[in-house]
Amino acid sequence: MPKRSEKRDTAKAEYVARRGRGEEVNLRELAEQMGVNYKTLRDWKVKDKWDEAVPPKKRGGQPGNKNSKGKRNAAGSHKGAPTGNKNAEKDGAYSAVFLATLSEEEKMLVEATPLEVREALEHEMKVLKFREHKILSKIAEYEAEDEGAVFLSTTTEIRGKNNTTMRFSDSAFKRVQSLQEALYKVQGRIAKVTDSLRAVEEHAARMELERQRLDILRMRASGTVDAPEVEPDDMTDVEREDEK
Repeated sequence: MPKRSEKRDTAKAEYVARRGRGEEVNLRELAEQMGVNYKTLRDWKVKDKWDEAVPPKKRGGQPGNKNSKGKRNAAGSHKGAPTGNKNAEKDGAYSAVFLATLSEEEKMLVEATPLEVREALEHEMKVLKFREHKILSKIAEYEAEDEGAVFLSTTTEIRGKNNTTMRFSDSAFKRVQSLQEALYKVQGRIAKVTDSLRAVEEHAARMELERQRLDILRMRASGTVDAPEVEPDDMTDVEREDEK
């Protein structure tokens, strides 16, 4: 069996090293450098599976690559966005709130927000009723449109060899359906807030009756007033519930 040529392993190592650096390798030139026949070198490449030995490229620029140096968005070309920057914010619905960055108008709004349970519920009810009114107005507006009316929904630009702009539209019927779904959610929340307000009122009534009862007991115990016993028929529904 003939001895394996040392040039065979050397040629493979050179090929793998160059390809690993991202270089293109001309097999004819490599064969001349190694001092071997071009066909022989090509056979070595196939039999020893040189391409499988080449390490995979990492994503992004290769080590030492300076293609993006000095460009606007290149890594290291700027210090990044300052604290509290909102460049990536879409609609503000899930925006983090930095109190120090609020405008004077926004600070006044935050300060005016009610914190007491009843006041907060009443405030929310007002907002919900306003939203309900706006949605109902929009539904009436779309229902008054012609049956075949369409409305632009979104515009998408597709960049390539031929720049294309795609426009998507909705019918009046589809928009009414979406608004009705939003309306059901608002009205459902209105019902829950109404129940909460009723519970707050009932609790306040019970607390007031209890305060009055304690005042009567205190006066009776001190002898400052001769208060008669309260007959069951004279009790309110709330008092009867408390007696149980």
